[in-house]
Amino acid sequence: MAKKTITDNKVSENLKSAEDFIESYSRISVPVYSDETTSKANEYFKKYFSEKMEGNYSEILQTLRNNLVHSFSKTDRTEIIRELKQNYKKEKLVLVLGAGVSMSFGLPSWDILLQKLMMTTLEKEKNASSILSKLFAKIFNPSPLIAGRYLQKYFESNKTSFEEEVRNILYQEIERGTKSKLMDEIIRYCIAPGKSPNLNSIITYNFDDILEYNIQKSSLDLPYKSIYGNGMDVDTGELPIYHVHGYLPEKGKLSDANQITFGESVYHKQYTDTYSWNNIVQINKFRENNCLFIGTSLTDPNTRRLLDIANQQRTTKKGSHFIFKIKYKVEDVKKALSLLLNNEVDLLNEKSNASLQLEETATTLVETIESFEENDLKSFGIKTIWVDTYSQIPEIMHEIRKI
Repeated sequence: MAKKTITDNKVSENLKSAEDFIESYSRISVPVYSDETTSKANEYFKKYFSEKMEGNYSEILQTLRNNLVHSFSKTDRTEIIRELKQNYKKEKLVLVLGAGVSMSFGLPSWDILLQKLMMTTLEKEKNASSILSKLFAKIFNPSPLIAGRYLQKYFESNKTSFEEEVRNILYQEIERGTKSKLMDEIIRYCIAPGKSPNLNSIITYNFDDILEYNIQKSSLDLPYKSIYGNGMDVDTGELPIYHVHGYLPEKGKLSDANQITFGESVYHKQYTDTYSWNNIVQINKFRENNCLFIGTSLTDPNTRRLLDIANQQRTTKKGSHFIFKIKYKVEDVKKALSLLLNNEVDLLNEKSNASLQLEETATTLVETIESFEENDLKSFGIKTIWVDTYSQIPEIMHEIRKI
């Protein structure tokens, strides 16, 4: 029987900062099983969480953790920073930006964007309230690609520009005056082209113009060019900003070049056309340069495919790419475990709950998932920089920049 999941610490619509988004959005899902599966789980957990098995269970956890240590070791952060300094000095560094960079300025998360677009279609068709679209998204959790395909087809059939609708929602709650240490650091990396050291380029998966706006308002001389379609060449001395999923600036008329990678049809077109401009840019940058991924989880299948292609084409695997990732919190895992173990049947008595078994279990699970994710990224030639909080990212970037 397929399982459903409930997720703890969901992002609320009122969150305004990237810090809140990344730190509040739980990556931990608690499975809800059938009665039969719950009964089997009950027997299993009683076995390992009973007082009689406490010593053996602790030994099992320790063995698992020892195996992790022997088979997997995290890359030393000092060594990573040293490599990044060298890459920046050689002008081989490319910043690759995801949603986490823009959200502190009031831009909606992907889920909220989908909800608001869905609400628009429901209200126009059935005069539904906003709560209906929110409930629809939460209860049925539609695939973003499938939802995007539906939305594109809906607006096309109603002779309405899909990109215009997305743009309207994208900037509804924009707060351009927000102070962001991360954005300040990104701008500092973009010193005037022609000087040394300098950033090679920027790739962004975001539709918005937050980066361009902050470059313009800075007091630095930063010639740049936003690239979001075929035939857009970069002049000498310009810093290229590649919007590989499309570009929707807040002001100005949109054209066919502003098409965004949102729905399934556009995604499939980009996925199958290896020689599209955005795929070529990513492959070339991933192959020839050293990329620092910020604010992205790297779960997009097309991005992973392009990283794989580039990694196979590289002449050397040494010192390739880097990514910032927020560490999992043991306390969050303990809460998830408690929800799981106490779902329908009380699997842990009060004494067991108070014991260190739950702490040990949560710690082991955190070490396991972090080793799993880091090994996955290593397969693409990406080294992970683990941070406790989002605020540590600009601090580390500042350290890298100060050669």
